[in-house]
Amino acid sequence: MTSNDYLNMYANDREDRYHHLPPLDIAIKISRILSKRFKVKDIDLNRREMLANKFNITDCSLSKLLEEIKYHQI
Repeated sequence: MTSNDYLNMYANDREDRYHHLPPLDIAIKISRILSKRFKVKDIDLNRREMLANKFNITDCSLSKLLEEIKYHQI
């Protein structure tokens, strides 16, 4: 998936700000961390909360991003 594809998904996401996908720069940082250390299926609730807190996004936003990573390989 290219950054333009992600930006299109981000722009078309009609959820409120607590359930919205994170901005592209944060999504790239999270995907880089995940690609070096984890697989999406291995991330438990504690790691989700830690990543969400580290990047100042909601847990729901992170979960939505993880689903996109799992299906589209950002």
